[in-house]
Amino acid sequence: MSEEILRALMQLFALITKQDGGIGQKEINYVDNFLVQQIGVESSREYLQLYKETARADFIPEKKLTSVLDSVRVLKLCKQISSTINQRQKVVVLVRILELINAEYHLTEQRLGIVRTVADIFRISPQEYEDILTFVTSVKVDAFTHKNHLVVCDYMSTSSRQYHMDGVDTPVFFLRVPSVELYFLKYTGQKEVFLNGLNVRTGVIYLFASGSSLRLPVGQPIHYSDIASHFMSGLSVEKITLEADSLSYRFPGGVTGLHNVTFSARQGNLVGIMGSSGSGKTTLLNVLSGMYRPASGHIRINGLDLVKDGEQLKGVSGYVPQDDLLIEELTVFENLYYSAKFCFGNLTGKEIRKKVTDTLASLGLKEKHNLKVGSVMNKTISGGQRKRLNIALELIREPSILFLDEPTSGLSSRDSENVMDLLRELTLKGKLIFVVIHQPSSELFKMFDRVVVLDEGGRMVYYGNPVEAVIHFKKADRQVNAGMGECPVCGNVNPELIFNILEARQVDEFGHYTDQRKISPAAWEEIYRKNPPKAPVTKAHTPPPASLRVPNKFFQFINYLKRDVKTKINNRQYLLLTLLVSPVLALILAYIIRYTADPSGGKYIFRENENIPIYIFMALIVALFLGLIVSAEEIFRDRKILRREKFLHLSRSSYLLAKIGTLVVISAIQAITFVLIANGILEIKNMTPAYWLALFSTAVCANMIGLVISSAFNSAVTIYIVIPLVMIPMMVLSG
Repeated sequence: MSEEILRALMQLFALITKQDGGIGQKEINYVDNFLVQQIGVESSREYLQLYKETARADFIPEKKLTSVLDSVRVLKLCKQISSTINQRQKVVVLVRILELINAEYHLTEQRLGIVRTVADIFRISPQEYEDILTFVTSVKVDAFTHKNHLVVCDYMSTSSRQYHMDGVDTPVFFLRVPSVELYFLKYTGQKEVFLNGLNVRTGVIYLFASGSSLRLPVGQPIHYSDIASHFMSGLSVEKITLEADSLSYRFPGGVTGLHNVTFSARQGNLVGIMGSSGSGKTTLLNVLSGMYRPASGHIRINGLDLVKDGEQLKGVSGYVPQDDLLIEELTVFENLYYSAKFCFGNLTGKEIRKKVTDTLASLGLKEKHNLKVGSVMNKTISGGQRKRLNIALELIREPSILFLDEPTSGLSSRDSENVMDLLRELTLKGKLIFVVIHQPSSELFKMFDRVVVLDEGGRMVYYGNPVEAVIHFKKADRQVNAGMGECPVCGNVNPELIFNILEARQVDEFGHYTDQRKISPAAWEEIYRKNPPKAPVTKAHTPPPASLRVPNKFFQFINYLKRDVKTKINNRQYLLLTLLVSPVLALILAYIIRYTADPSGGKYIFRENENIPIYIFMALIVALFLGLIVSAEEIFRDRKILRREKFLHLSRSSYLLAKIGTLVVISAIQAITFVLIANGILEIKNMTPAYWLALFSTAVCANMIGLVISSAFNSAVTIYIVIPLVMIPMMVLSG
């Protein structure tokens, strides 16, 4: 918070609390505590003095109307604050203002009138203002009747929205502000309650941020996702559950990738998968998404087995790998447009364009829609924009479950937060999202509703609330402040602490670290298994909604063909070389053949040219070479994109036919340009169709061989080593 904004807030606090008799000691104490939390004890004195001076702390017993000067100053301060902070911060400021004037229970009409003016300037709706006012000022359960209020207690009330928990005799109140999706809590009891490991003071309002947990005197803790789910239960959100039951996976060499992983998640959850390098994070993501088949165990989505009932679960999930899945030659818009064409066979081109435009606007990419994506080495859009576009490829069809492999890898902290904010918004719409993440910051770590922590060998050593994860490992390590999950001053959580504890090494007699760990992965797994979370019981066997409407095979072929042609046309360097290589080779070959027929430079006579058989042979070698070169990388280059499109269940034959169609046209053009130039130089009369057919058919045959090579090998270097191995035996055996 800047100095300018903090000074403006102090003056605003003072102008409101000075009305109707002046400020009281509790209000001064509240402002003092607020400043200490924001900037610390030493720096708070100056601003506290500013508050007192502005309020003229002397007690004035008689009521006075708000002066014109005060009204003008309030408006000026509100506009100054409003132009600098975002909408979420405005809501927090309004809550703090109401909490301040409620400290002395001095809620006069005059004070509230000024606060209403502040709410209007901050563009906070009247209904949300009333919800906030009720939440701040009321302590009776029956007062919390609106849909944005929630009461957690062990007894029932017909007038309030409740979350029943046994043993909670003193209610905990929650408020949701839907316009900014913020949650606040208030506890009015006297027992010890802890928010992220820090003691909660009675009557004080706390921001219940993403990833937070509230530990009550009895029973299970209340997590952010629990509260969010209860508020979402009144919305029209489809129920989604994913249950991993004793999952194990072995790599082809027999090495164990996952070992007995069991957990469950539901709609509205943002689940992080964490672990050290090689612990099986991506393997778990691939198994959950159905890309790998588990060696044992089951994955159930709404009670349906992912392996056995795969047909019923088509189009339910989406996958965003760590690598880019973008076609470099296409623009931002074209990448998303052609992806949407495969997802919505029931929509017209105009409807798809609107859907693409809306998606780009929601991701902040609308202004970049005409830019080519480019390669990672030759960027035309930033790394954060590339990540968002990769997510958009899946987001546009709105899968119920989304899997992402390190979406923040290589991004700046600001871009990482933007990507995670986007995922957080999706969960609020009822999606279930799994994210593999490496070394998250405190802010990103707290965004998760649940985290899966994996250790070596794919052993699951924790599943649950992220802040509780820190407490779990600190307790297992018997640390002094084990019950504290976040810093009491700044509120930050250190996720690195988890891995420091997990991978702690033993010390030898000389004080040097050894290769032996203090606690083995199997022992950590055993510690966790002693008190695992309870898995929900899924009764329904109804697949989540799938918006996927794949077009028939013919229209898939048309879409593939258009995309392929557009890709090649946009790559000007490729297009230029493809069109020029054939005539240039024809010119060189024909000139040499003609010159060697009569080196003296006399009149050229075709029937006396003894090198025509050599020309025919070399022309066929050129056709073979060009056919192989243009096709050898076609499938290999698309391998990552095909991996994503596997989730769309598209036709492989449509893809191959489109590739073949494009290559056939290219080979036809190359063959005709070669024949026209070479035959013209060599004065071969009336044989153009015959020569073209021979070269064209050879080139098409080479195209097919090139596609086979392209699909058989997983390295571009290997592909170009294999090409001579194919060509040379043909040349040797050609006689």
